[in-house]
Amino acid sequence: MRSLITTSAIAALALSLVAGNALAAGQHHGQAPSIGPENGDYYQGVFPNDGAMTPPAPAVGTATPAMSVRGPRLANILHELRTADRRIESERAEGKLGPVAFNRLHREERNIRADANEVAATHHGMIPTRSYARLQQDVRWLDRNIVRSA
Repeated sequence: MRSLITTSAIAALALSLVAGNALAAGQHHGQAPSIGPENGDYYQGVFPNDGAMTPPAPAVGTATPAMSVRGPRLANILHELRTADRRIESERAEGKLGPVAFNRLHREERNIRADANEVAATHHGMIPTRSYARLQQDVRWLDRNIVRSA
């Protein structure tokens, strides 16, 4: 029994060494040298089969900013805030809001917008359910304060 285990262990070691050497060999006889990403060439368009007019393009794309992708929740919150801002501006133009109330409401609106953008930036342009509910409540409070201040 012991000789079977020893024999199989030695056979496995010998096979792994042979297979490792075969895979580690970089170039076999009669083959052209390999050019490509597997050998450290990180740009596409440099392979021998490509035409001379093919421009090289980086294999790694550029990252898009998190705010360029907007989820429907963020768009909804920002729309509600734009509506509230228009109401604040119209109340101020009609003379129903004084300068102190106007500045306070405008600051509230900016703070809610900054919170929404910060949450969306943290979560790759999306707003989680709990944060969305809190932001909607903040917008409702802002609307309530606009009505009470006018």
